[in-house]
Formats: sequence, structure tokens, C-alpha cells
Amino acid sequence: MPERVSAQSAHQQEKDISKLSETTDKRKKSKKKRNMWWLKAAIISFVLAGFFSFLSELTASAEQIVVIILLLAFLILASILFDAIGVAVTSCDVPPIASMASRKVYGAKTALWLVKNSGTVSSICNDVIGDIFGIISGACSAAVVVKITLSLGEEWQRWLTIIISAVVSALTIGGKAFMKNIAINNSRDFVMFVARIVSVFSKDERKIRKKNSAQKKRQRAEISAKTTDNTGDDTASDSK
Repeated sequence: MPERVSAQSAHQQEKDISKLSETTDKRKKSKKKRNMWWLKAAIISFVLAGFFSFLSELTASAEQIVVIILLLAFLILASILFDAIGVAVTSCDVPPIASMASRKVYGAKTALWLVKNSGTVSSICNDVIGDIFGIISGACSAAVVVKITLSLGEEWQRWLTIIISAVVSALTIGGKAFMKNIAINNSRDFVMFVARIVSVFSKDERKIRKKNSAQKKRQRAEISAKTTDNTGDDTASDSK
């Protein structure tokens, strides 16, 4: 009997040691991922900055100033939107999203991933994309000043630089402050809205969407069949 107890305790100790080693390995892997995050952020920044800089150079060489203004407006709106996404994922609670994911709600699985990785998502949206769009919008503002100066004269360049820079800064800062308030107060709806857009690229989410739509169609067919049966019964009773 004592030998059996000692064997069980030894087996339990082996299990505890294996669990402890697994936990240690997971912590080491997560630490390595955190340590390598700066490299991923740098690569993402390089790719995005190169793409949008190329786009802004093409736009700046365009003869029509409307094209440059449209690109500038897009950069301001995108910067505001991504800043709001970063705020929403950090202020959103996990339990409601997890409950929706367990009920197979379309986009909830992606939303749960966004919320659980809120640190990485907010860093990409607020720091990486926000800084890139800020730099490129400054370049587009300079291009607008140059285009207008060529039409009005160089004596207007100083005032145009001040006015356009002030307008761009006011729109960006004011828009971010406005959207930040909305993102905090409606964080779950905001995250779900973004997740449903991103879920278009997810195979699992597309399957959930098809399944949910098929289920809704069956429910509508059942409701319409019941309505038809009830109407027929009422007609038969009236004829009697």
C-alpha cells in the first residue's frame, strides 16, 4: 500500500514538473515574440511608408490639385479611423465578445482575436499607421502649397503654408478626439464593425456567415409556411 501511494505521488510530481516546463516554454516563446515585435513593426512601417510615399509622389506630380487634395483627405480620414480602432480594442471587454464567438456570431472570432491582441493592434494602428499617415499628409500639404503658389505667386507661399498646416492639424486632432470618444463609449460595436470587415478575408468567418444565412432562410421559410397554414385554416373556418 505505501508503495502504491509513493508511486502515485511520484507520477503526480512528474505531471507537475511537465506542466511547469510547458508553462516556462510558453513564457519564453511569448517573451521572444515581444522582443521581436520592434522588427515586425519596422518591416510593416517600411512597406506601408514605401507604398504610400510612392502613391503621394505620383499624386504630387499630377497637374490637377484636386487629386492631391483627395489623397490628403483620405490620409486624414484613415489616420482618424485607425486611431479610433486602436482605442476601441484596448477599451473593449473580452467576455461579451467571447460570448458572441461561442454563439458563432459572424465576425466575433476575429473581434476576439483583435481584443486579445489589443496591445499589438493598437501599436500598429496608433503608432505605425498613424505616424506614417501623419508624415505623408505633411508631404501632401507641401505639394498643395506648391501647386497653389505656382498659380498665385511666391508671396503667398508663407501664408499658405501656415493656413494649410493649421487646417490639416485641426482636422486630424479634432477628428481623433471626436472618434476617440465614440470608440470608448461604443467599443464593442466599433470592434465588431471592424471585425466584420476584416472577416471577409477569413475562411472560417465566411463559413459561419453562410451557415447563419442558411439558418435564417430556413427560419423564414418555416414562419411563412406557418403563416400560410394559419391563413388556410382561417379561410376554411370562414367558409363553414
